[in-house]
Amino acid sequence: MRLGIAAVGVVALGVVTVLAVQRLNDAERFRQLVDTGERALAAGNSYAAIEAFSGAIALRSDSMASHLRRGEAYRAQRRLEEAGRDFREAVRLQPGATEPLMALAALYEGQGNPAAAAEWLGRAAAIDRQSPTLLYRLALTRYRSGQAAAAREPLRQAVALNPGFDEALYLLGLTLRDTQDTAGAVEALERAVRTNPSLAPAREELADLYRAQQRPAEEMAQLTALASQEPGTGRDVAIALAQARRGDFDAADATLAAAADRAPEDSSLALTRGRVHVWRAEAVPPGPQRGRWATEAIPALERALGGTVRRSEGLALYGRALFLRGDIADAARILREAVATTPFSRLAFLYLADAAEALNDPIEARHWLLRYDALDGEVSAPDIRAARTRRLGGLAVAAGDYRDARTRLEPLLTSAPQDVELLGWIAEARWHTGDIEQARAALALGLSVAPRDATLRRLRPVIR
Repeated sequence: MRLGIAAVGVVALGVVTVLAVQRLNDAERFRQLVDTGERALAAGNSYAAIEAFSGAIALRSDSMASHLRRGEAYRAQRRLEEAGRDFREAVRLQPGATEPLMALAALYEGQGNPAAAAEWLGRAAAIDRQSPTLLYRLALTRYRSGQAAAAREPLRQAVALNPGFDEALYLLGLTLRDTQDTAGAVEALERAVRTNPSLAPAREELADLYRAQQRPAEEMAQLTALASQEPGTGRDVAIALAQARRGDFDAADATLAAAADRAPEDSSLALTRGRVHVWRAEAVPPGPQRGRWATEAIPALERALGGTVRRSEGLALYGRALFLRGDIADAARILREAVATTPFSRLAFLYLADAAEALNDPIEARHWLLRYDALDGEVSAPDIRAARTRRLGGLAVAAGDYRDARTRLEPLLTSAPQDVELLGWIAEARWHTGDIEQARAALALGLSVAPRDATLRRLRPVIR
């Protein structure tokens, strides 16, 4: 009996020993497969990597790293469904690890789905709150998916962790700009430029914001710095346009002349020179000076149209120069060509409306101004949009669309109750839509402000 018990013990010990050896062998085999997979992946041999990591997973199905690395091998082969399956399994096996979450984010980024990528990066950032790079990547994917407001907080956190993170400061400036915090955007971009003076995109955005804020000196400082860092025709054009916008047309012309000496065949310089002369003509009242500068624009624009500039833009400026010189019929002909040429210049529609109105064709003028208004949307400042609405209302009266005229014009009375021309239009529109008493009231108010106004006096015998 004792011998039997001893024999059983010996057998049991043998089994335990065999199992222990087997486990050691499995562990060694697992390690070898993982090493083989890593070497294959590093060498770009994704097929061998998948085979090795699959073997490792067969030995240890709970290995998060093996699923993660096999997913990366699948992604290298563009087998995105299998890659996503392995990455999700890695997340399930180790919920507190950021690597599989970031791998899933990269997978969705590669598929052009930044919103899904941001969701996975958000989960990673909730685990690792001390990584400025991860926070920046989260913000960037949110921004790319149209979530500018949601990108601000991770960017602020990233900058708090790393005050010298220039790219995060630049992106913060963009998000603040897009969420209408102009002052905050300027501050963030200024910090970005101080941190990295060679960060050209930040300087470009800062110059645009300074221009919008009507800070020409600061805008010019940024443009000059950009030109010194990255000399080229584009920088010369930006400087010349900034000079022209602040009325320094001689300086703009000198900038363009010097640039043309360096690049005489660059048609963009000729286009800009024509644009500057058109702006100069617009800046003076009708007369010989306006005609002079409009005439100066024409040869420059002809040279530009013979080059590689966008044709519709060149035609729009050419038509505008003819208009300012007084050649209205020729201007309208050129501008009709401009609006028929794609990609079209948005301003061509506005210029054509001016030409049509000068030719006493309110129906066509209204048509083109409506097209321009639809293209311009909410881009223009509120006062410019209000002036355009007023003009459209006046053209609607001239074209006989009195209901549209009332819709556009009557809300403007609140801010301009003594605008005599506006009151005359409203009186006429009300009369033609059957609102007799209100038409008389508008006419009476207008005459009380300007009793000798010719238009109102013309309306008085009609509106009785």
